[in-house]
Amino acid sequence: MTLERTGEPEDDSAPWHDPRCRSGWLGHDNEYRPLPCPVCRPHTIRRSTVHDFAEHEPSARARAAIEQDNRNA
Repeated sequence: MTLERTGEPEDDSAPWHDPRCRSGWLGHDNEYRPLPCPVCRPHTIRRSTVHDFAEHEPSARARAAIEQDNRNA
């Protein structure tokens, strides 16, 4: 029987656990930053946020500034 990190019996439906995991860490990347185990340390997983401002119309203030720059050019 395998135990979880909390000492409880491991559930068969639990996510796959990387065999490289040592105390919640998977080792280091190329820049020697520690890599957290997503199963043991889910709170350390980075969430990516994409900001694509090109999809939005410029604000009225930005449009006025663009027009002013175009007139001065």
